[in-house]
Amino acid sequence: MNKNANESRPMPGHVAIIGAAGGLGKGIIEVCRAEAIPFTAIVRSRPERIADVPTGSRVTVITSLADKAALTHAFLGADVIISAMGVTSKSKDASALHSVNMPTIEASMHDAGVERIIITNTLLSAAPGERASRAMRFFSLLPGTIGRGAREQQAVVDALGRGSYSTLSWTLVRAGVNIRGKDERPVASADWGNKINSWRPVSYQAMGRWMLEEAVAKEFVRQAPFVSRGNSC
Repeated sequence: MNKNANESRPMPGHVAIIGAAGGLGKGIIEVCRAEAIPFTAIVRSRPERIADVPTGSRVTVITSLADKAALTHAFLGADVIISAMGVTSKSKDASALHSVNMPTIEASMHDAGVERIIITNTLLSAAPGERASRAMRFFSLLPGTIGRGAREQQAVVDALGRGSYSTLSWTLVRAGVNIRGKDERPVASADWGNKINSWRPVSYQAMGRWMLEEAVAKEFVRQAPFVSRGNSC
């Protein structure tokens, strides 16, 4: 569980965000701007979607996560990599999938001298090494983007359970981040036993702030905490 949840915690000096053009990615960037944290926004196309890039920050186009040289260059100078990637109607080929390219991402991080990575996933996923939840198995059977997204999220969890990123300091964040509602500070726990978490999602900005702080705090290294708004009960 987070300590002093209402207090601000240290932030990283520079962050590289994979999937920076999505809702969560933009939320992380908003926090970086507010806190004057330099960032590298990694996108597959249309870098103009990220405007008002501060001095010391940059937008990098990487069309394939299999491009080790491009990833290494994008990761240089970062203290942490945050994967905010999701599956869209256009990300159908293997070059866009985190699960497929984890060995390349890991090798690129080593070459760039970065050891910390935060990976976003869904509240419905089980911890790495555990059997997929009934809900994840159900959504994985659905057609279209929903089914592909669920299968990709589960594939990342399964890969971690098999030892991917074993040389890195990783955290798999199981969270709900699909609203822009009340922007209270999230809470995190390794399980639901303490009754602090709830199923209520947090805003993109609140989730981004939590991940940036966790990058430095390292309270959940090689763990898969639940992160959500606090239980009001």
